[in-house]
Amino acid sequence: MRDFAKIAKIVRTMVTKDFKLKVLDVRVFEAETTDDTVLHIDVIFDGTPEDVDARKLSGAVRHVRPKLNAIGETAFPVFSFISKSDIGASKFAAA
Repeated sequence: MRDFAKIAKIVRTMVTKDFKLKVLDVRVFEAETTDDTVLHIDVIFDGTPEDVDARKLSGAVRHVRPKLNAIGETAFPVFSFISKSDIGASKFAAA
């Protein structure tokens, strides 16, 4: 059984330390694919999208995989970085 709280803590620590983001929340959930299990990880941060360097954030998987492997987690992490200001924006999007 996956320890989502432990995974979230590892991600929060890594993002805060390596990318200098103020993390407000980390949400982890899994999705079964045809071949492997994927961990979807939403990182909600304080700031705006302009505050982050997408080129650096694209390396988040490389930073977190060794830490996840150390706790026996083999699922592949897929990250979404969401600014605090964008959290409610989808509520008003047209269907």
